[in-house]
Amino acid sequence: MALAIVVTAIKRQTSKRSGAEFARLTIEDFSGSTEVLVFPEKWSALNDLIKTDVPMLLKGGYARRDQDADNPSFVVESVTKLAELRANGQVKIAIELKRDSDRSPGVIAEVRSIVEAFPGTVPLEIQYSDGNGLRATLRSRSLTLAVSTTAMSELRSLLGDDSVRLQRGSK
Repeated sequence: MALAIVVTAIKRQTSKRSGAEFARLTIEDFSGSTEVLVFPEKWSALNDLIKTDVPMLLKGGYARRDQDADNPSFVVESVTKLAELRANGQVKIAIELKRDSDRSPGVIAEVRSIVEAFPGTVPLEIQYSDGNGLRATLRSRSLTLAVSTTAMSELRSLLGDDSVRLQRGSK
């Protein structure tokens, strides 16, 4: 399981059983915040990579002993900064456009002006649906974007929160 998050707090602790250091991370995404665990063997390898206020992709899962618990603890196995994934072409921005009589005919020009205002390396993919079963996906060869909070906010303000997503790329 992978989580795209921002770490908002790092709480270092010492295991009573082994005396090894581990961490509890407070993480946040658009849906809220929670706490995850980084066990000692992973913490010793990852502690230099994990920073607060840096967008990251955490990979991990739930301990078997917690699978039936009401609030199981997510255990971190690996971490990658989203900036590294972007640089490697492993993420894309997907924009979903639906045929909508309320939408301005110049919406594509407005999207283009936002993208041009925030140049970067992340590919832009437009997913179109006419509402009658016709679907098309177009990936721009020339328009790439820097994934910044401002750029994403402007696109979401124009198109709606549910219409702009950061997704796994093709690599």
